[in-house]
Amino acid sequence: MVHSTPKAGLSTVDLVALFLAAVAIGIAVSPIMVEVGTPSWVVMAACILVFSGTGELAYASVIASGGSLGPALVASLLVSSRFGLLAMSMTNRWPAGVWERVGVSHFAAEPSVAGAIEAGEHGPDHARRVFWQMAVWMAVGWVAGSAIGLVIGNVVGDIRSVGLDAVFPASFVGAIVGALRRQDTAVAALLGAGAAVALTPVLPAGLPVLIAALAAVAALWAPERPFGRTAAR
Repeated sequence: MVHSTPKAGLSTVDLVALFLAAVAIGIAVSPIMVEVGTPSWVVMAACILVFSGTGELAYASVIASGGSLGPALVASLLVSSRFGLLAMSMTNRWPAGVWERVGVSHFAAEPSVAGAIEAGEHGPDHARRVFWQMAVWMAVGWVAGSAIGLVIGNVVGDIRSVGLDAVFPASFVGAIVGALRRQDTAVAALLGAGAAVALTPVLPAGLPVLIAALAAVAALWAPERPFGRTAAR
């Protein structure tokens, strides 16, 4: 549950929880990138410039299955394209200059966008405050976790030996559970999961994930509100 007020934004407890979750995901993703032979500087560059754990995993999945660099990059871009849709959903939520819009486009993620949309009920200033609180804490946690994971990946080697391979799936399940509370994100989560499960046995590795990502497009037509809430008349 998000503990917030229109003036104060998110509580320190909420922000620390987001930070630690981002650290855990970064620790889990970087060793996977190292395991498929990605140079350390590329891992950190992707972490900072791409800002997409799922994009990195899509890249690693294609490389691990024997694919070349080109298809791996395409897979990463396609999976990460959902962030463009998330950034578009922030348009006109509050008055913003060019550089702030660039920042929103780069740091937009499911938690920060959902938090900003919900906070928008208290006005644009509150939506802006909540978005940047969440975005900054998650970004710092993601970079820190990726750096730690990079060290672990280079030292440990096989991440399965210490159980790090289970961290990202566990965090992803947690994100899906939260997404089921809203009508739009529930559509994306359920359609995407259904497509991935149905297509995994019949398509080459990597393709089911790419096709499942298209569920985000269908979610654009779903109402942006929690279940049980009716539109204002």
